[in-house]
Amino acid sequence: MSTALTFVAEELLKTTIVAPDGGVHYTTTTTDGLLGRKVTTVSAASGLVGFIDWREKVFGINGVQRKWDELKSRPKGILSSEREWTWGGRPYRLKYNLSQKELLATPTLGSTADTVRFTPYRPHLLHANERAAIYLPHQMQDEIERMFLLMVVLQTEIKRQDEKEVNEAVLDVATS
Repeated sequence: MSTALTFVAEELLKTTIVAPDGGVHYTTTTTDGLLGRKVTTVSAASGLVGFIDWREKVFGINGVQRKWDELKSRPKGILSSEREWTWGGRPYRLKYNLSQKELLATPTLGSTADTVRFTPYRPHLLHANERAAIYLPHQMQDEIERMFLLMVVLQTEIKRQDEKEVNEAVLDVATS
């Protein structure tokens, strides 16, 4: 079983993330500058605070800062879309499942029952839009691990969105 947390707004980096009962679990805020986003702060209801420094490519949780290059690797080679992220000695393999339109963060050690799942915002014309959601396993009680995985999911999804925007812009230029 997992706890489904829903992103209230479409903009993932400036929203609250709530449980089914409406209780706020996390809040994300982002500062922007002339050259785009600077820092995203993720605040947990428990008081834990993490940040994503987009320019320096750094994660920070509870005063501990790590560069992305120290935390991530490509376990299946440079051409693979899979990334492995590690914080506190527990590695997670992240892969976007195109057929299910979801991002999976699966532990490489321990039980796959600890897999975190993220579904992005999906707009619809004829019925209600689907909000983005992250599904955290009930047994995952370590708040730092949960914060880290939320931040990795945000970083991975925002990078995917940025790449999609660039590809669409290139396609628009090529067809005009």
